[in-house]
Amino acid sequence: MDDSKAGTKLVTLGDMAKGRKKIPTKIKEMQGTLTPGRYLENEMEVTSLAEIPSAPAYLNELGKLEWNTVASELHAKGMLHFVDLALLSAYCNEMATYLEASEILNRDGKVERTYRDDGRVRSSKLKPENKIARDALISALKLATQFGFTPSARASIPQPKLPENSDDEFNFFN
Repeated sequence: MDDSKAGTKLVTLGDMAKGRKKIPTKIKEMQGTLTPGRYLENEMEVTSLAEIPSAPAYLNELGKLEWNTVASELHAKGMLHFVDLALLSAYCNEMATYLEASEILNRDGKVERTYRDDGRVRSSKLKPENKIARDALISALKLATQFGFTPSARASIPQPKLPENSDDEFNFFN
């Protein structure tokens, strides 16, 4: 018997209640909200990178600029991790696609028109670059929230405490 005809619904993972997003133990600790009941034993810890890797070769110039900006900031905060590099490159690629499509739209206009023989407008439609730019921005924003690149995502992530360098003669706060 077909379940859809019987009035029952198959439940998929997407239909299940999602609940709150999981917050890493380290962030709970920095926020001061870590309690014994909220502590996850054996939480996976990932490798931080000592140096900023070069941008992937497949990124265009705009993507490489974004990579250098974002990777530098993440590295300075001690938040650049080896396992995040693929997602970081995806973010940079999406931003580059958005910027590239936006440049085309700014230069050539957002509307495509066809004309009749007498010069009157036959039809107008949005250029495909509008959808490309919109889709790339949506994807980039989804990835950006994972890294804390948006103002609202950043507000929920505390500033990581970096090791103090007592040998730094320019550090006047030690």
